[in-house]
Amino acid sequence: MKKLLIAYFATATAALAHPGHDAAVVEGQAHWLTQPDHIVVVGLSAALVSLAGIRWSVRRMRALRE
Repeated sequence: MKKLLIAYFATATAALAHPGHDAAVVEGQAHWLTQPDHIVVVGLSAALVSLAGIRWSVRRMRALRE
């Protein structure tokens, strides 16, 4: 739950970081994929989620071996 709150606040502050998110209401999810600076955020988020999944998998495999 703690990590979920961190992720929520990180995305909420990113939305407030710069103006122009009124367009997101009209464009919906496409707004995140059409803005170059947002694509970087989406890519970094995907990388972090992937790394967290790999880390969790490795820990689980080590725990099952013991």
